[in-house]
Order: sequence, then structure tokens, then C-alpha cells
Amino acid sequence: MTDSAVCIILIHPDGRAEWGTDKPTAEKAMGPYGVGRAWLTDASLGLRVSMSDCALIMPEEFPENPYAVAVLAHVAGFDPADAQPTRGPVGLWGFDPRNEWDSSRPFTTTERAVITEALAVAGCAVG
Repeated sequence: MTDSAVCIILIHPDGRAEWGTDKPTAEKAMGPYGVGRAWLTDASLGLRVSMSDCALIMPEEFPENPYAVAVLAHVAGFDPADAQPTRGPVGLWGFDPRNEWDSSRPFTTTERAVITEALAVAGCAVG
């Protein structure tokens, strides 16, 4: 994997975080029930968030993910106390509407630096 191809970071509830180049494989790790996607913020049309469609309604199967909350809040520039809850593995990825295959694009150098800082602030173990 080359750094220039990294398009997604998958954040697990236990604090493990994995950089990846294959969004469909990362989304498979989010569970068998389908994946919901949303913009990180209204102003963030280049970054999207993914997690299981059923994560919030099936707490027995999807543990809380405070690491993802902390990372997403840091990247978006707001307080984690004001963030939406997350459960199960959560992905943050670069979005390109012109990519007909999976809508992903590599992170920019700036995005990668901000995400790396957010992972450190959240206490994630990056692998």
C-alpha cells in the first residue's frame, strides 16, 4: 500500500485504527446489515463517514465507539461532547463523486495530517 492510495481510515471500538486503500473491504468489516454514509460536516463535501445502518439500533451487536467520536469531532473541529454517537467500526474516507466504482479518493496531504493528529488525540493504536 502506498500512502498516495490511502482513501479510508477504519476506527474500531477498541481503539484500533487501520489506514486502507479499499473502501468496500473496510465497509464489509462494518457488518452484514448495510452501511450508512453521511458527510462529516455540511461544509465537508470531501470527507464522508460510514458505519453500519443497524449500529445504533442493535447495541448488543455493535459496541459504543468513543474513539471514532473523538476522531470525527477533532477532524470536524468541534467538541466530542457535541458529537453524534457511533457504534461498531466507523470509516472516514475521501469522497469523489466522479469515481463511479466506489466514490472514494485518496486523502490529501492536509487531510491525512489532520486525521493523524485526531487519531493521536483520541488515543487510537494505528496499524
